[in-house]
This record gives sequence, structure tokens and C-alpha cells, in this order.
Amino acid sequence: MWRARDPRLGREVAIKVLPESLAADSDRLSRFEQEARAASALNHPNIVTIYEVGKSDAVSWISMELVRGATVRELMAGGPLAPKRLLALAAQIADALGKAHDAGIVHRDLKPENIMVTRDGLVKILDFGLAKLAVSGDSLTTAETVGHPTTPGVVLGTVGYMSPEQASGRTVDFRSDQFSFGSVVYEMATGKRAFSRATTAETLTAIIRDEPEPVEASAPLTPLALRWLIERCLAKDPEDRYRSTRDLALDLARLRDHSSDSSREPAMAAQAPRSRRRRLGTAAGTGALLAAALALFFLRRPPAPTAAAAMRFTISVPPGTIYSPPEVSRGLSVSPDGTRLVIEAYSKGRRRLFVRPLDSEEATELEGSLDSTGHFWSPDGRFIAFYADGKLKKIPAAGGPAVELCDAPFALVGTWNREGTILFSNFNPPGIFRVPDTGGRAELVLPPDHAHGQETLIWPHFLPDGKRFLFIAGTGGLGVRELRVGSLESNKTALVGRLNSRVEYVAPGYLIYAREGSLFAQPFDERKAALSGEPRLIASNVRYFYGPSHAAFSVSQTGVIAYQTAARPDEIVWLDRAGKRVGQIGEPVVVMGLRLSPDGKKAAADLEDHRTGTSDLWVTELSSGVSTRIHSDPVDEKMPVWSPDGSKLIYRSDRKGPPDIYEIAPGAPGTERPLLEEPGVQEPADISRDGRLLAYLNEAQSALGHIWLLPLQGGGKPFSWLGTRFHETSPRFSPDGRWIAFESTESGVPEIYAALTEGAGERRRISPSGGRLPRWRADGKELFYIAPGSALMAVPVTPGASLQTGTPSSLFRTDPEIHNYDVMPDGSRFLATVALEKNPESPIRVIVHWTRLLEREK
Repeated sequence: MWRARDPRLGREVAIKVLPESLAADSDRLSRFEQEARAASALNHPNIVTIYEVGKSDAVSWISMELVRGATVRELMAGGPLAPKRLLALAAQIADALGKAHDAGIVHRDLKPENIMVTRDGLVKILDFGLAKLAVSGDSLTTAETVGHPTTPGVVLGTVGYMSPEQASGRTVDFRSDQFSFGSVVYEMATGKRAFSRATTAETLTAIIRDEPEPVEASAPLTPLALRWLIERCLAKDPEDRYRSTRDLALDLARLRDHSSDSSREPAMAAQAPRSRRRRLGTAAGTGALLAAALALFFLRRPPAPTAAAAMRFTISVPPGTIYSPPEVSRGLSVSPDGTRLVIEAYSKGRRRLFVRPLDSEEATELEGSLDSTGHFWSPDGRFIAFYADGKLKKIPAAGGPAVELCDAPFALVGTWNREGTILFSNFNPPGIFRVPDTGGRAELVLPPDHAHGQETLIWPHFLPDGKRFLFIAGTGGLGVRELRVGSLESNKTALVGRLNSRVEYVAPGYLIYAREGSLFAQPFDERKAALSGEPRLIASNVRYFYGPSHAAFSVSQTGVIAYQTAARPDEIVWLDRAGKRVGQIGEPVVVMGLRLSPDGKKAAADLEDHRTGTSDLWVTELSSGVSTRIHSDPVDEKMPVWSPDGSKLIYRSDRKGPPDIYEIAPGAPGTERPLLEEPGVQEPADISRDGRLLAYLNEAQSALGHIWLLPLQGGGKPFSWLGTRFHETSPRFSPDGRWIAFESTESGVPEIYAALTEGAGERRRISPSGGRLPRWRADGKELFYIAPGSALMAVPVTPGASLQTGTPSSLFRTDPEIHNYDVMPDGSRFLATVALEKNPESPIRVIVHWTRLLEREK
């Protein structure tokens, strides 16, 4: 390869020559020129442009685009590529291959050395249609090559990236390039060659006979969908690869577009702030309305001779609301006929239900759905069931008053059959319960089989006969979870398979479920209650929580799927009292709990892995920026709280099933122990400075008040601190321990209140117009909270026997908003999680005619 200058057009070019030994062969020369001209006809941004083919004396040459950048081989010099960058490059490579294959051109020598990446990230593939004519020792490649068995010296590919059909000398087609592509992507993901042995002969044998080491063995953070795509490309039989490279490119593009920015291992290592490219939100207005109109047109029109293609679009959340459903609620559900969507969203600080037809941008609030969660449709689409105030209720989908059906203190999505029976889960006592849709006393249908280690039965889902139902049986956080089938007519159950996700059945015979942050459909015989065949990818980047085996999706019986994308990462930043950013901790991550140690020298946080749906505790030394992972087991550890002396962390863990409260001494393995094991969900919130009391949230007793206190000395029993019919949360002890500041919805919207720790007396409101997340300064002279509009407020406090507070004043506002924060002991700085995007795209996605995604793989 030579660098030259074209004097006619005044541009630099790359010149490749054909050796004289091959140029003398008229057949070789004819094929060289023919394929070079064919490659030059490919007009694609990811394929190097060929300008001219010529001959000078006995030397044939090709003039082509000069590419400045690095080869993929050079990019991998530092190790495997991060999943996000890998997907960005792989999608471009596959798109270029698809273009070439559509034109009848097969590369035959795809390898990292033949793929260039420009300085701005644009892929350029070299040597299209030429590699098969190169010979050992030619300057076109320095990699080891092998000749055709009947035509010595003719290269069919580079050892290690050949397909099995190439290695065995058989005829090749475009699917051979798919195998080579799979080998390249495997190496990009793992940093290792898929097939590498001591000798050429052994490598060829491995390509033909052996399977590579699983991707996850070297690169466990690689998305599951990408691992499956690599495995399909590396199938020994060409028939098992993609029928079309265009389909391969589409799958990669979809995976790239829906992959999370937080797919890498979360960490809190301190780094200097750096600029980030902001993603543009989906266009609203006309575009969204057109998408919705098209969706409804496809849903309602009569069947056509040619089935409509699958279509994806985004649904916006209702104006003026915040979409943030709890981890036990999917937050959205599509009606059985696929024409309407129910959305759970916060309006004026309280959760409500909104109904939106898919052919309209208007969403109507259902009055009477205040503080609702865990909603699901009646089979005829006339009613919506939901949980609120410790009750299971139903409300007309067209609007009207809500009706209480029964007591139901824990809100997991239920199921409703055509005979008017509703099933739902409970944790205290545990099991699956039934109630008629006209209301009445809930009756236990199926208790856990404690003899076989079952502790929880959750996510019941009726099968079409209305008698049998699927459910998830759990044996504790670290145990096995099983998908089983039960019946209203018997207490016997049968195993369907091991699964860590709720499921929904949909005709013509599929179970929809989540695995590692992706949504799959798998053939299911509902009469035999048996899975068959292979799961097929429907969507990536789906919101998933391991603890409750919950995936945020909903399926109609008319070919519509709605789902929520994975949580977007926040930036963990330092803000001064004027709101100026004065530092940052690590990369953007999904974080819920964030807590500074009492001395302000450490930060504890729970960081989420969107693929597994689990959170782990991390502690960062703020002076050095060094982070330590406290847990790495496959369960949730969340909401850390420091002990008063900073020696221990108290946190929520679901290692035994429904979350309990544990403590551990960071850096001291074996010190973990349970503090509180009670039915339902327990979540620590704060510890009094004298270490006597732990304030926590008890969701199993939501009808009596959320805030409970646990004596940590003297063996006292936990007790409800504030038993009201309103929603109370976020308790924080004053430094002197006399008062607890908290949020309450008593006024109709969340406000900040304070009450005496002893008996919850002298209760008084602090915020005049809405507030959340109270935080005290260490000397007790200031109380902070977040007001509507993401304003950080400061309230002067005079410590003493009675609570004397001044007028709240705004220190600053942030845009994007603050999700969580804590304050340094002296009140000089705030550590906050701030949304990465100012106007993020809606997380609600809809797919119409999703079964068409499966048909092209048959």
C-alpha cells in the first residue's frame, strides 16, 4: 500500500498494486479488475471509496480513498472495547457488509486489520472483493494466510477469522463474512481471538470443530443480546447464521440504539468533569401524533393480504407529570385490545393513573386513583384495578369513582380472569390470594410450599382457560426462582422452568419475559404449560428489578407491547451553596441511595446494574477518590445509612426474599448481620446521633403509616411512629435527636413536617408550598429540602426544647433536577445526584405487530 497524490484532482490517495507474478496471469488480472470495479460501485460511508483502476507497464493498480485513523487491531491494543463503543463500531461494519452482500460482493478476508476507524469514529472497511486474490508475502496483509487446496497460493482468508467452509475449502457466500464478522466482534468484546491455536493446522481444525470460550467468561458485562448475536454469527453451519446480513445489521442497530449508557461496571472513582454529548429527545407534536395515528390504524384496520410490519415508537408522559414508578409496579399497561395505555405518573407530588388512547396525545387522569400503584386491566377493558391506602381497588377506565375490593397491604401487579376472579400476591401472610371483582374478603388460594423451601409466591398471571395461572415461586434472595403453574381448583403446582422474571402469556402461544435487561418471546404450549424452542429478542434496555423479579412491560392480545426503558444514569456532583458545580464523583450511574458519612470523609451509595436489575453498595474515600465495592452477590443491597461513628453501614437487602434490614462494617468481611427481619419490605432511613433509634419505612404496614422506629439498644421491639392515612416518608433525626423531619401528603401534596421523636408530638409544617427530602446540618441550625422546580431550600433553625424555624429561602435551582442529595456537616457543600439530561426522552416504548419481528427469523 502506497500513499500518493492525484495531481489532477489535488487530493491524497492510497495506491494498491497487484504483484507482477499475479498480473501476468490474465485470468487473475481479469478477476482483479472486475471485482475492483464492482467494489468501486459500492457507495457507502463505511466502505473505502475506490477512485480508479489502472495499469502502468506490467503493474496493475487501484487508487482509493486515503483513510486517516487506526485499525480495529490498534484500537484493541489496550484491551477489549467498552460495550457502547463496540456496538457503535459493529453496527457500522454490519451495515457496510449488508450493502456489499446486497450487491453480490463477499469480502472473504474480514479481520481487525482490514477495518479502519477515523478520528471521528467513522468505520471504513478496506479490501472489498480483493482479499481472496492476495498471496502469502503480499503487502496487503501481514497476517498468516492459507492457500486454496487446488490453487496453491490463492488466499481465501486469514487464519483465525475464516469461516468453517473457508477453512475446509468449500464454496463460500455472504454467510462466510458473517462468521468472520462474529470472530472480529468476539475479539472486540473479550480481547481474545475466538480461534487461536499453536499452529495453522490446529487453528483451522478448531474453526471447523471447536466452539470458542463463552463471551461472558472473559467479558461478563457484554449485553446478553450481543452475546447471542455473536453466537449466531459463529454457528458452524451457514444455515444457522442470518438469512440476510441486512437483518444482522438491523439487529445490531436496534441493540446499539437501545443500549444503556450505564452498561459498563458502575464505579465511583473520582474524575475531573468532562463534556458529554447530550442525546436529543424524540420529536414531539406532529411526529408523535403521526406515530400514534399510524399505530391505531394498523391495530384497527381489517387484516390485509400482506401483514403489516412491526413498528416502534415512543409515548410521551402526560404533561406536567413525572414518570417514576416504584420497583413493584410496571408503571404502564396496555389494554387487552391494544388501543389504550394506562400510565402511572406523579402529579403535584402524588402518584395517579392516566389513560391515553394510542391514537391521541391527550391523557386523561382517573380521579380517585390518588397514590395508586400496581395497576392491571379487567379482561374486557372496562375497569382498571390498582392498589392504594392498603386496599385493592377498581376504577372505570372511562372515569368514575373508585371502589374498594379488599385489604391488600402490598402492591404487586395482579391478574383478572373473565369469570370475575382477581388473583394477587401478599407477603404477610405470604401466598396468592383471590377476591371476586365485586369485592369481598380475600381468600388464600395457594400458600408457599415451605417443605420445598418456598418463601414467596408472586406475579400470578391467568392462562386463557381462566382456571390455571402462572406465578414465580421464590426460595429467598440467593435461592432459585421457579416459574410454576397452579390452578384455582387444586393446591398442586407444576414446574415450568427456572426464571427470574414475571411473565405474560399472549396468543398465538408465547411467553414474554425479561432476562438481563432484555425482553424475549419464547414459544409456549398453554395446554401443556410447557416452554419450547429458543427465546427470541424483542427489545433491549428494558427496566428490570431482580429483587421482585419484575420487568416493566405489558402485552395486549392484539400484537402490542409497551415497556419502560432502563433507568437513565445520574451524575454524582458536588454543589456549593450557590449551586455551582465544584466537583464530580465517577461516571454517570443509576443510583438510589446516597449518604455522606458523619465526618464527611466518605460517601456510600447503591449503584445499579441495569442488566441484572440488582444494586450493590459502594463506598468512596472522598480525599483519594478510591471506591470499594461492599457487595457483589446477585441480590439487592440498597439505601445505605451510616452508623453515628461511621464504622458501619445499615442497608436494605433481599437476600432472604422480601427486603430486610442488615448492617455491615465496610472492609470487614463476615461482619454482616440482620438487624430487622419482618414480613414485607423494610427500608432504613436514618439513625439518631446517639445510636438509640433507627427510623425505617415499613411498606408491609402502609395502611398504618410508613415510618417506624426500631430501638437499637436494650432489645426493644419496632413500633409505628406515625400512624396516619397519609403517605409519610424520608424521616431524618435532628442532630439533638429531639425531632424527626419527614415528608407527608397530609396537605394533598408532599410537604416537609417535623414532629417530636417521643410520641410524634408537636407536629408542625415547615415547607409553605411543597417539599421533599429533608436534611439537617450537623449543628442543627439549618434544615434543607427540595422544593418544586428543583430548588434547594434552607430553613434557619434555633435548636432547643421547642422547634423554632425561620422563613425558608432558596439557595439555588438546578436544571436538570436533583434526584437525591446529602449535605456536608458544615453545610458548605452538597453531594447530589443530578439528571444527566435536561429534557430526557420519554422512557415509554410501544411496539405494534411485534410478532413480525419473529417471522423473519424462521
